[in-house]
Amino acid sequence: MTQTTDAPAPAPAPEQFHPIPRPHTDAAALRAIRHATEEVHDRALQIRSAPEEHKPKLVLSQHVRGTSLLDRIADAVNRVCGSMWVFLFITISIVAWLFLGNVVGFDKTPWPLLLTILNLPQLSIMISLQVSANRAQAASDRRALADHETLIALHEMAKQQLDILRSQDDVLAILNNFASKDMPGRQRDIQDTVNKILAAVQPAG
Repeated sequence: MTQTTDAPAPAPAPEQFHPIPRPHTDAAALRAIRHATEEVHDRALQIRSAPEEHKPKLVLSQHVRGTSLLDRIADAVNRVCGSMWVFLFITISIVAWLFLGNVVGFDKTPWPLLLTILNLPQLSIMISLQVSANRAQAASDRRALADHETLIALHEMAKQQLDILRSQDDVLAILNNFASKDMPGRQRDIQDTVNKILAAVQPAG
């Protein structure tokens, strides 16, 4: 005997977040952030008029990074300079240079040459770190704007819910007043009217 079972209902699709489009360059990202900052007031008015229609935005660092050639080079440099493997490689190389310089004999006085080699790329690395910091700040600003819009929508819906709760309290107070005060009086009036009708009907019967 076979038994058929209904297929399980498909799970509802998760709510989709709406990421911001990636700019072509980092400068375009900064211009977009400035433009969005100037329109914060107007955007807040739009959200307050219909907070339930607001869609949260997913803002990641990659959404603020440009896609041009220079921006891709900056991404590669930042990844290399911020890698722990590069840190370990440089550290081990320095230690090996200091201890093996005299042993192997390729550098009897390692400090001058080693310091010169290590100081040469520092300027480029410092500029790369500043570029990375600017990108992080741009991503933080963009994320703050998106969170601000979402908080405005949540705040407006919270106020609407409080208004609904206050209206419900008013309705419950009216019903409580009607049930505790008016109903007993009406019941007595109804009972008196019934007694009068019965008194009038009984002698005739």
